[in-house]
Parts: sequence; C-alpha cells; structure tokens
Amino acid sequence: MQSASSNEYTGHGHSPPRHGSFAVIIIVIVVLVAILFVIGFIPRLLNKRELDKASPSTPVVHVMIAKPAGFQEVGLLPGNVEAIQNANIYARVDGYLKSRNVDIGSHVQPGQLLAEIETPTVDAELAQSTADYDQSKAQLISAQSELKESIAKAKASQAKTVEVKARRDLAQITAKRWKNMADFGSVSLQSRDEKVTNLAAEEANLDDAEAQLLAAESNVDKARSDVVVATANVKAKKSSVERYQAEQAFKFVRAPFEGMITERNVDPGALITAGSSSRALELFQLAKIETLRIYVNAPQTVARYIQDGQEAKVTVPEFPDSEFIGRVTNVAGALDPSTRTRQTEVHIDNREHTLLPGMYATVKIIVKRTDPWIKVSSAALVPRSEGMFVVVADNNKAHYQRIAIGRDFGDSVEIKAGLKGNEQVVVSPPVDLREGEEVKPEPAPPEI
Repeated sequence: MQSASSNEYTGHGHSPPRHGSFAVIIIVIVVLVAILFVIGFIPRLLNKRELDKASPSTPVVHVMIAKPAGFQEVGLLPGNVEAIQNANIYARVDGYLKSRNVDIGSHVQPGQLLAEIETPTVDAELAQSTADYDQSKAQLISAQSELKESIAKAKASQAKTVEVKARRDLAQITAKRWKNMADFGSVSLQSRDEKVTNLAAEEANLDDAEAQLLAAESNVDKARSDVVVATANVKAKKSSVERYQAEQAFKFVRAPFEGMITERNVDPGALITAGSSSRALELFQLAKIETLRIYVNAPQTVARYIQDGQEAKVTVPEFPDSEFIGRVTNVAGALDPSTRTRQTEVHIDNREHTLLPGMYATVKIIVKRTDPWIKVSSAALVPRSEGMFVVVADNNKAHYQRIAIGRDFGDSVEIKAGLKGNEQVVVSPPVDLREGEEVKPEPAPPEI
C-alpha cells in the first residue's frame, strides 16, 4: 500500500520544467531565418558583384553629330483657282430683252455688244426732253432779241436826252439874255415871257427824256436777266437730254473687258430690271482667264520668307503629271491673328486656257530661310517641366542644353535655338543620367 502511494505521488507531484521547451522553439526559428537568409540574400549579393565586375563604372551613351538643317522651307498650300478679273453684268435700264448676241463660252472683246434691251419708256422721255430742249433754245433766242431791242431803245433814249438837254441849255441862255435886255427896254416883255416859257417847256422835255432813258435802261437789265434765265434753262434741258441719251445707250449691253462668258441667265423676251439688287436678274458673268490667280494662306513658318516675284509651282488633280509655274504678286503686310497665316496672291499664265476658274489647286512655295537651324533625331529630346532639352556630351561629360524646336518631322526635328552645330548629342539618354556626369560617347547605330 505504501509503495503504491509513493509511485502515485512521484508521477503527479513533480512536472518537467517549461523553460526548456521555449528555448527549443527559439532555436528552431533562428535556424530557419538563417537558412532563408543564406538562400535569398547571398545569391543576390553574388549576382550584384558579378554584374559590377561585368559593367564599367562610366556609362556608355550613343551620340550623333548635330548637323545644320537645310535652308529651304517648303509650303504646300491649298487654294482655289480664280479669274484675274471677273464681272457680274446687270442691266442699267428697265425693259424687255430684245436680243442676245453671246452665250456661255463665248470669247468677247471690250465694247462688244452682248445684248439689246427694248426701252420704250426711256425713248419717250428722251423725245419729250429733246422737245423741251428745242423750246428752251427758241426762248433763249427770243430773250436775246428782246435784249438787243431794249439796248437799241436805251441808246435812242440816251440820244434824245442829249438832244433835249442841248435845247434846254440853249433855251436857258436865251431866256437869261432876254431878261437882261427887257430890263433895259431893248425888247418887249412879251418877247421875254416867250423865251422864259420856252425854257420851262424844254426843261419839262428834258425831265421826260431822262425818265424814258431810265425806263429803257431798266428794260435792258430785265432783258439781260431773261437771257440769263433762258440760258440756264437751255443748259438744264440739254443736261436732261444728255441724261436720257446716256440712259438710252444702256439699252445696248456691252462687254467691259476682254474675257469669256461663264454664265448666262436671260433669253429674248425676259423682263429686265435695272440695278444689281437681289431682285434684279443678272444677265451675264464675264471672266478674264488669260491670267489666273490663287489666294493661299501661308503659315507662320514660311510667311516671313515669302517675297514678291518668287516662283510658285501649282498642281491640280485633273493634271497629276503637270506642274504650272506661277509668280507671287502680292503678300499681305500682316498675319491673320485668328489663323496665324499670311494671305498671298499667286498669278498663273493661262493663255492656253488649260486651267479653269473654280478648280482646286495645291501651291508649292519654296522659300529660303536665313537663320541657321540644326537637325537632330527626335529620340534625343528630353522634355522637362521648364522646357525642352537635349543632352550634349561635352568633354565626356553630360550637359543638359535647353533648346527651341523649329519644325517637327516625326523622326527628326529642326532646332532653331540652343545648338550651333557639331555638338555630340546623346540619342535616347538614360533617365538617371545626371548633369555633369562622366559618360563614354559612342557613335549611334545607323538605325537610331
């Protein structure tokens, strides 16, 4: 009984120590971490050392020599072919079209009769105006005759006045003499009174003659005024006749210049309305096509180099194998701010009538640029927030050079500022390449 009790006490009264189990677990974990470290880090360290041994310390960069770009700028500009001179011909008088002498495609000379319009109203007004003119001329002749008659009467009155004044003067002297002689009794008082009465009569006659002279002179002034009025009336009637004659002349529609009829809108019998309003019927369209012109809008890149008289090559889809030579005749003095283009006019010799107004054309203008630009590969560009750069290998050191691009051709660009030429420009520079870092330049492969 005691032995059994002693064994039971031994099995349950003394448990094994717990610190030994935790130590074993920690040792296992440390061993596992060490194994993982050896498996993961050591091979990478060895690979890095091998890569460091295989790679040089100075990076190799591919470079190309910056070369000057061509001094020519080529502009391919769309435009519409137009006649050098074009006119819409309208009637200047109302009426009905009597005859039409030309049709579409007719070649006409300056002053050639194109059509004739019946104008009965204008003809009647001209006849009435002519009659009024003839009447005014007759009135002028009558006024001139009256003026001559008035002048003659005035001269007669003036002569009579001189005669009467002479008789009055003689009567005055005689009366005075007879008064003196009567005072001394040399003559009778009756004789004296007769001489005095005669003087009074002559003075009355003189007053009457002077009054008649004034009336005659007034008639002369009136006759002169009538002549002036009649002369002005003749001029007015003549102007009216000339106006109706000019208006009647518009019944004959004539060509203002040499050209070709490009449109005809009337036939004989059509009602014609004078003027060029929207309600008036346009008779013809006339175009001068021996010389054609094209207006093109040159972009800013070439606009500043375009000059009057320079050559322009014109092509149209209808003649793909032909090239027409034109000349720049007018260039706008400023660019259109909305499109940044400069309007340019090109003239083309078309004496063979090969081209027609209204055709679509492409104008090729080659200009010579005066500023030296540099051409490099587009792969050399390094865009940054502060602008566009290229990396230049200067004395085997990297230098970021800021540039300004002139034209972009996709695989290459022209640089208008920042490079002078003959620089070693790095193609596809590494993104981690730093300013001033030492590099080893090598010529770029041809395909770059």
